[in-house]
Amino acid sequence: MTEHSIAISGLAPRYIDNAVASLRLSSLPALVWWRGGSLEALDDVAGLADRLVLDTESPDETWARAETFLEKTAVTDLRWTRLTRWRALLAHLFDLPRVREAAAGFRRLSIDAADVPAARLFAGWLRASLRWPDSNQILIRQASSDGKSPLERVHLEGERLTITLQASSSGTCLQASITSEDGVDPRARVVPLGDGALTALIGEELGIRTRDLAFERALRAARELAA
Repeated sequence: MTEHSIAISGLAPRYIDNAVASLRLSSLPALVWWRGGSLEALDDVAGLADRLVLDTESPDETWARAETFLEKTAVTDLRWTRLTRWRALLAHLFDLPRVREAAAGFRRLSIDAADVPAARLFAGWLRASLRWPDSNQILIRQASSDGKSPLERVHLEGERLTITLQASSSGTCLQASITSEDGVDPRARVVPLGDGALTALIGEELGIRTRDLAFERALRAARELAA
C-alpha cells in the first residue's frame, strides 16, 4: 500500500460518484474510505465500492445509513479495525475451559474509553456474541484521550469469574487478567496492541474481501445501545 491519496473537494454531492467512478480500475476491487460528508453522496459511492470503510468522528448518522446497504457491499468501520486486538484477546480467553463454562454467568460489562463509539461497537460485539438479554448491564465511561488506544479498560463481571482487559500506560500492550473466588489467575496474558497507524489499518482492511458478519451484528447492537 502506498501513502498517495486523491482528495475530491468542491463538487456537489450528486457528482461525487462520477468522480470516484472515473478513478476506479474495473479489473480491481475498490475500497472506499469514507471520512464524512453528504449522506446522499455516501449512498451513491457505496454502490461503487467492493468494500466501504467508514471513518467519521460522529458516526451515528453514517452507521444508520450503512444498515441500508449491508446486503449490497462489504461494510466496516476503522473503529472496528482498531479493536481487533481487544476482540481477539477476549475471544481467546473464552477458549479456556473455565471461562467458557462461566460464559452464561456474565452479567455486567463496564468500559473506560477514549472513543465512546468504539466502546459501543465493542459492547455490541460482546452482547451479540453472548446473546445477552436487555437486563444485563452495560456501562461506558468517557476516559481521557491519549490517541493511543480507543479503549483503556474493559471489565466483564460474572457469577464465577471477572475478566479485565487493560491497555498499558505506553499504549503498546494489552493485558488480560482473570479473577475468581480463588483469587487472581497468575497466568495473565499480555499481547502487543499492534500498529495503529492509518496505513496499517487500511492495509488490514485491504486484505479482507468478504462481508464481516461479526461487525454487522456488532453495529446493530451498538445502535441499540445508543437508542
